[in-house]
Amino acid sequence: MSPRQYGKPQQKTVTLLGRPVEYTLTRKAVKNLNLRISREGQVRVSIPRWAGQKQAEDFLQAKAAFVLKALEQSKARQQLHKESLSPQSGSRVCLWGKPLVLHWQEGKEVRVWQEEGLLLVRCPQWEGVEPAWREFCKEQCRRQAEALLGRVWKDFESVLLFPPRLRYRRMVSRWGSCNTKTRQITINTRLAEYPPTALQAVLYHEVTHLLCPDHSAQFYRELEQRCPRYREWVSALK
Repeated sequence: MSPRQYGKPQQKTVTLLGRPVEYTLTRKAVKNLNLRISREGQVRVSIPRWAGQKQAEDFLQAKAAFVLKALEQSKARQQLHKESLSPQSGSRVCLWGKPLVLHWQEGKEVRVWQEEGLLLVRCPQWEGVEPAWREFCKEQCRRQAEALLGRVWKDFESVLLFPPRLRYRRMVSRWGSCNTKTRQITINTRLAEYPPTALQAVLYHEVTHLLCPDHSAQFYRELEQRCPRYREWVSALK
């Protein structure tokens, strides 16, 4: 491989326990082989510059059971937490970590509510279900986040002068973000689909950025000192 290919991601396929698995291989200036599986089920392997594809695949073979389990978990999460709703009543959605069966009712007044394992959406046409559901998630997220922020803030009020402002937006690649200059935290409204502790973990994470703007070791010390269960709570999002 030429030096120009160092650091350039390559798409590969390996067979793990009889199952073909696609993965991204990247050579980096690292000492060890590293494996990461995203919540969307993307397998990424980074290896030192001296290592070859065989070492990467031997590494994956050694972790085959872990990789396949993680991919199954990712598939199950995606079935429950879809980017968009299936075009029919009877599909499943999640609200605060609990699966619900979606049921559409035709009606002039737009309304969304929960009832005995159902998520009921009333609107004139099916095309209105998706925006109604998203707006419902936004409102649910706003109420829960504002209630939780008071709890979270108690762990920071001795070192920060005043709490941040919250805003809410549906995002694809982030669960939250913090603008340290404006002291504004943006919360992904899709968090309404996960357990409330996941939202609480995101709030702790983003407020900690007001102390440490980066993701340094100091940042994680500050975060885990104030939220000892952070890694447990945030694991629902991985």
